Amino acid sequence: MSETWLTPDEVGELTGLKPNSWKAQCRKLAAMGIKFRPNGAGRPLVERAAVLAGTTRRTAAKPQPNWSALRGKAA
Repeated sequence: MSETWLTPDEVGELTGLKPNSWKAQCRKLAAMGIKFRPNGAGRPLVERAAVLAGTTRRTAAKPQPNWSALRGKAA
């Protein structure tokens, strides 16, 4: 296991695509907002630290309206 880059299998698991479908993986990573760089053969290289850093970031849920109150029903 490389400490710097995800393995091809890990990128495949992350994207849900086969480890050898590099173009599709690049499109999926871009859509997911995950930074990567293709190597000379076109395989997407994803830094392990970038993916791990994204797992620790928490996003606050958007507040949702109280639909029951808006419809005049008790919650």
